[in-house]
Amino acid sequence: VCVFFFQAEDGIRDSVASRGLGDVYKRQVSTQSTWDQQSMDILKEFGLTHEEAVKLNEMAIKAADNCYAPYSNFEVGAAILSSSGKVILGCNVENASYGDTICAERCAVFKFKSEGEKKIRAISVFIRAKDYGFYPTPCGMCRQVLAEFGFYPIICCKTPTNYIVKSVSSMLPYTFRSLVLMKHIWAPNPKNIDELIDSAQYWLQLDPEVTTRNQVEQWIALDDFTSMRKHLCKRIDFGTAGLRGEMGAGYARMNYLVVQQTSQGIAKYLLQVYSAEECKNKGIVIGYDGRHNSKGYAHISAAVFKHFGIKCLLFDDYVATPMVPYSISKYNCLAGIMVTASHNPKQDNGYKVYWTNGAQIIEPHDKNIREHILANLPPLDLSEHYDYSNHTLKFPPEKLRESTMAAYISEALPKIQKNTLERNAKCKPIVYTAMHGVGYIFTKAILQKLGFKDPVPVAEQVHPDPEFPTVVYPNPEEGEGALNLSFKTANAHGCDLVLANDPDADRLAMAERQKDGTWRIFTGDQTGSIFAHYLISQYKGDLTKCATVASTVSSKMIKGITLKNKGKFEETLTGFKWIGNKAIDLEKEGYKVLFSYEEAIGFCVGSHVRDKDGITAAATLAELYTQLCEKGLTFSEYLENIYKEYEYYLTKNHYFLCYDPEKMKKIFDAIRNEGKYPTACGKFEIENIRDLTTGYDSSQPSKKAILPTSSSTQMITFSFKNGALCTIRGSGTEPKLKFYIEYHHPSKEETLAVLKDLHQAIVDNFLKPTFYGLDPPKAQSLHSNLLPFYLKKKKKKKKKYSALI
Repeated sequence: VCVFFFQAEDGIRDSVASRGLGDVYKRQVSTQSTWDQQSMDILKEFGLTHEEAVKLNEMAIKAADNCYAPYSNFEVGAAILSSSGKVILGCNVENASYGDTICAERCAVFKFKSEGEKKIRAISVFIRAKDYGFYPTPCGMCRQVLAEFGFYPIICCKTPTNYIVKSVSSMLPYTFRSLVLMKHIWAPNPKNIDELIDSAQYWLQLDPEVTTRNQVEQWIALDDFTSMRKHLCKRIDFGTAGLRGEMGAGYARMNYLVVQQTSQGIAKYLLQVYSAEECKNKGIVIGYDGRHNSKGYAHISAAVFKHFGIKCLLFDDYVATPMVPYSISKYNCLAGIMVTASHNPKQDNGYKVYWTNGAQIIEPHDKNIREHILANLPPLDLSEHYDYSNHTLKFPPEKLRESTMAAYISEALPKIQKNTLERNAKCKPIVYTAMHGVGYIFTKAILQKLGFKDPVPVAEQVHPDPEFPTVVYPNPEEGEGALNLSFKTANAHGCDLVLANDPDADRLAMAERQKDGTWRIFTGDQTGSIFAHYLISQYKGDLTKCATVASTVSSKMIKGITLKNKGKFEETLTGFKWIGNKAIDLEKEGYKVLFSYEEAIGFCVGSHVRDKDGITAAATLAELYTQLCEKGLTFSEYLENIYKEYEYYLTKNHYFLCYDPEKMKKIFDAIRNEGKYPTACGKFEIENIRDLTTGYDSSQPSKKAILPTSSSTQMITFSFKNGALCTIRGSGTEPKLKFYIEYHHPSKEETLAVLKDLHQAIVDNFLKPTFYGLDPPKAQSLHSNLLPFYLKKKKKKKKKYSALI
């Protein structure tokens, strides 16, 4: 959309100023034959030639006499809008003391006469003048009309340029997120203090939540311009299958206003892609976890869909994340939303979106939804369906959780061996931790169906607690710090196996007591290799029609196992949004997808859920556990046997904390060296480089990457001449610079030696943490693995533990 700004000073016949919003300085555009370079640049920015601009200007003047809006500047805007079809226009701020009465009179679609009568797609948006004690904002009626028509409000006025700038900037977060103007005003410099205050005051008029309003009021009272600039001058990105970030006031964070705006965009997109009848009958399913505000965010989202006449299946209580993608197929829904921040810290929350196929959204849906969010930012009045005072619906949610859980378990069980119920009952109990999340009732129910004794819960972590009081990070990937209570519980009850879900139960970690009394925590790659081998070896059908899927940073052992058994293996970008959609593609080709995973302890057994599923994964490992117990084997011994058969595929994955995106970019830019990529890393010669940020792949004849690329994410993979691999990438959900190193060889000692040296070379030559000021992990982590983690039963030797990292 091209948006123009008009200023009529002495009447349109004397002076008509036409200005691109990409320029905040006053520029005169007239019918003169020669224009200065800045004016020409403005035209170029909006794709207009000088001749086209002159023609539009002449048409505006000609049409003005036939326009029956009372003020000339509005007439000019309406005429230009109708003539070009490119302009969405605004209003007049002069005579602002008439207030909303005049505003209401102009909330309409105007007509004018020029080359025949046509409808003008313009909405008058009255801006209350600051001179009369109001801050610039559209009135309620304007907002409603704008939302219905999907228009951006724009200002048209006779006031001085500096006031125009302030007026526009105060509306920016609300209306102009995608326009060129944001590069001038979206992140105002310290001189534009009035703009920041106006934006803060405008937020107060929109925000339905008292807590976040209080935060902004405090910023204003304390002149906290740093917080205003940080949280009000940019918008949280609709990125990895949705939203995820810190909760708090401002467009850059998670809060009720942002969640409502996001839901409005998704609702409008559903109504564009599907018919109103389909939306009414099939609709959307919404679930939520036990975090702060998760239930409220889910309820306000449900109210939005109710407002648009879209059927909404809202769970009546918290659920594990896999229940939402499962419900999309079970209830034949068009989409799904899960309110969760997964394993992030307690101050975060998120909004995860699934499409009709049950997988997380990918292109073009993510891009289209982002555009629809930005085009539908004015918050609707949801008071008919939603109680703003306590953030609950005025209609009861359906009783879904129990029936959906029962159906889910019935579909999951055929993926698991069920002929050993007696054997399962003879095994030692399994210790289980929900990590202060929602997984216990689901994992307990599926293990009961398999004939297991109830798992022994880690009492301090079994129930949902949004404060996560016993852990620094509620992520079982973080190793000892997250699992020490599990080990204490297992030692007290004489148990040998610990299973740990993350707070929304879509991930799973496993730890096992060794014969010497130590505890071993398996990495995601080690567990993934165990899954792949077990599921392929148990399958009784035609393996040539079977497939497995893994992300590009996961261990290649799954590829070796699959191909040796004549199956098909596919690699995807990092993230289950890619893995789930690839699995669907393979099934369309006639393959049965037995297993898919990513190294960050995300596993999917079968296809009843199109996302990582920590519940079915826990049941599958529990079933293998009974078989190993019967044979007198441990998981460690089982994995060692796999290594001996397929070689030692060992990994050393690690991360540094990097809170500055610009610093992250500098690190990757230095590696790229303006296209002169490195040929070696220390003593290790590089054979090929694949850069999925730029799309470069030296291994391809065309030098173009096969996997999808994204300029907004940083990811480079190095293939070394000795067969080793290293991928460096920036996390899409956390402030982490991650790197993954893998090498395989028949000799375990040789593999470990190469990994140790290559790891040091990558850190010294590419990442340079001291030079760039990168922070080390704050907790011990499964990312930091060379050997498995061990924890002594009685006495913790932290120095030895650190040395293993």
